[in-house]
Amino acid sequence: MTDRLLPLLLALNMMSGLALPLAAQEPGTPPTTRLVQSVPADTDLADPGLPFAKDVWVALIRGAKTSVEAAEFYVTNRAGSALEPVLVELERAGARGVKVRFLLSAKMLGQDPDTVARIRRIPGAEVRSFDLAGVTKGILHAKYFVVDGREAFLGSQNFDWRALEHIHELGVRTTEPVIVSRLSRLFEVDWAFAETRKLPTLPAQPPMSARSKVELVASPPFLTPKDIRPSIEALVDLLDQAKVSVRVQLLTYSPIAGQDRYWPVLDNALRAAAVRGVKVKLLVSDWVLGGRALPHLKALTLIPNLEVKVAAIPEAKEGHIPFSRTIHSKYLVADETHLALGTSNWDEGYFTESRNIELIFRDSPLAGQAARIFDRLWTSRYAAALDPVKAYEKRKVD
Repeated sequence: MTDRLLPLLLALNMMSGLALPLAAQEPGTPPTTRLVQSVPADTDLADPGLPFAKDVWVALIRGAKTSVEAAEFYVTNRAGSALEPVLVELERAGARGVKVRFLLSAKMLGQDPDTVARIRRIPGAEVRSFDLAGVTKGILHAKYFVVDGREAFLGSQNFDWRALEHIHELGVRTTEPVIVSRLSRLFEVDWAFAETRKLPTLPAQPPMSARSKVELVASPPFLTPKDIRPSIEALVDLLDQAKVSVRVQLLTYSPIAGQDRYWPVLDNALRAAAVRGVKVKLLVSDWVLGGRALPHLKALTLIPNLEVKVAAIPEAKEGHIPFSRTIHSKYLVADETHLALGTSNWDEGYFTESRNIELIFRDSPLAGQAARIFDRLWTSRYAAALDPVKAYEKRKVD
């Protein structure tokens, strides 16, 4: 591929919403980041211009030459599922000498012990459990992996077959050095913490600019190097700076902390945006119905310029599948130019107690693509306006 042709192809692909496969990039080419989707089977929610996580994960691991470092909330597989080829590729990577390190939340190790044992049996693989017991009630809730220290995937997708087949999810695959290097640093912090339960001393690094085109932010502050901003600070900044529109898609949203304490940080930022004339749209899953936050969500619908919709995905043709058939993406689009995409539900504990990571893209075409994904679901038959006077029944999720 000639030097003159490659920039032209990259530009054409960006304009069309497509991009060259990351593995096909030649040395010296600019960093590439792509949105990666998962959609529930038997729905029409797939974006034709975006790849699927089930394919991207296989390609990422297949291309690994030296290392795969994964941090996941939990692991759950089912025979014949879309996760099986990913696990097979991970086994092949280990067999050819790739070093595999897998970090899992201690509280979720019992979800699928057979698959955890399978990962442990990979030649040269090491699995550690991340346990914050005695420190906070938090968990390892981040979901990402880094391959060869050169590219990474991060998103709302758990390492779960259902996340690849029966849940609406959004992530990114990237070769952006700013993201990959900081993800690698955070992995090393958490990997060491999992063994020693002590935060290692890290050499100081130049802080990322709060106005940089690409920024990685993280939670909780007590387990994050000081040159990485807290996620909550970055999200509030984006909401405060929005001028025209805000789109937020989440599994759950709650301004209730603990048993009954009001946590107004994000709630106030959404309300303030609407009051100053920004068109705010909040899309949550039907898992919020019957929950403690429902009255607060209903109150938001009474604010001018602020709309709340609830997404309900029908059961699969095969019948009820526990903890699936829902929207699980966690992202914010401001003014169709800025995107924050990550692993946090909007609840205080995700920002103060648990390990989560968000990626911020400013003045990026990714924001417009995410807005398109949001609008597709917002206007679909699966989303309905939250009625402030209606009594809702709690949805069965397990």
